[in-house]
Amino acid sequence: MIKDATYIANLIKNKEMSPIEALEEMQRNANENQDLNAFVELDIEKAKKELKNKKKSDIEHLPFYGVPYPLKDVGQSKKGFAQTFGSKLFEKNKANQTNDYTRKIEEAGFIPFGVTTSPEFAFKNVTDAQIYGPTLNPLDKERFSGGSSGGAASVVASGISPIAGASDGGGSIRIPASFTGLIGLKPSRGMIITGPDDYRSWQGASVNFALSISIRDTQKMLNVLKPDNQYSPYNRPNAMLPVVNRPLKIAVCFTSPVGNPVSDEAIEAVMEAAQFIEKLGHQVEMIDYPVNGDELIRSYYKMNGGETAAMFEEMEEAFNREMTIDDMELMTWTI
Repeated sequence: MIKDATYIANLIKNKEMSPIEALEEMQRNANENQDLNAFVELDIEKAKKELKNKKKSDIEHLPFYGVPYPLKDVGQSKKGFAQTFGSKLFEKNKANQTNDYTRKIEEAGFIPFGVTTSPEFAFKNVTDAQIYGPTLNPLDKERFSGGSSGGAASVVASGISPIAGASDGGGSIRIPASFTGLIGLKPSRGMIITGPDDYRSWQGASVNFALSISIRDTQKMLNVLKPDNQYSPYNRPNAMLPVVNRPLKIAVCFTSPVGNPVSDEAIEAVMEAAQFIEKLGHQVEMIDYPVNGDELIRSYYKMNGGETAAMFEEMEEAFNREMTIDDMELMTWTI
C-alpha cells in the first residue's frame, strides 16, 4: 500500500497514529535528510503548539486531519512562518498574513510544519538560492532536484513527507517531478484558489498546487484547493476531472518545441507511456509539437520580464529606494 497523505489521514482517523506522532515522524525523517538542504524553516514545535490550540471537535472530521504539510517559500504564506522568496532582501522576513492557499490547506485538516526552499523569486529551474545554497536530489546527491519547487520535491522524494506545497509558472512543479519520480500536475489557471495577496501572478500562469506520490492525493487536492465564491480574474474551467467511461484520443509528441535534439532515453520513456495508454484501451496519435516554441518562449519571457519589473517597482516603494544589481542574483536582475 502506498503510504501517501491519504494513508496517514486514515491512520489518524482510525486512532492508529496521532497528529503529534505524525509530526514527530516528519521531524525524524527531516533530521535524517538534513544534507538535502530542503528547508528554509522547520519548526515542529510551532506546529504542535498550533495544533494543541485548535479545538479537536472542529477539525478531526476533516479529510486530511492531522497530516503534516510543508509549504513552499514562494506564494504559500502562513502568518509567522518564514517567507524569504529565496532573496537576501527578505532573508529574515516572516509572513504577516496567511494567504488563501494555506487557509484552504488548513481547512482540509493539514498541519503546516515547515517552509521548503526555492530559487530566488522562483525564477529558475534549479533550486540554488545564494542565501541557502543548493538543494540536492535524494535519488542522486550529486545532482539537483530541479526547480523552482526543488525543496518540495526533495522533501517528498526522500520520504520526509508524502506531499508538499509546490507551484508552477513555467515548469516549477513538472520539472522537479520529472527529476525525482513524483506526480507533478500543473492545474489550469482558475482551478486553484488565489489571493488575497496575489490573484493573477504571471498573468495567471503561476499556479499553487502540490507534489505528491499518489494519484489519489493529487485528485483530492484539486477538490481541496478549488476556489471559494471569490473574486478572480480567471473563470474556473468547467471540466473538473469527470469519471470518463469511454476511450480517449491522446496526442503523443517526441519532438522538441524549439527544435533541440531529444534523447533516445526520453523517447523510449514516452513510448512506454504511450503503449501503456493503448493497453488501457485509449487511442494514441503521434503528432509534431503543435506550437512555435521559439515564439512562445519569447512571448513568455516578455510577459515575465514585465511582471518582474512591476514587482520591483512595488518593492522600491516599500523599501523607499531604487533596487540595484547588488540587491539580487544575476538572473533576477536580467529578467
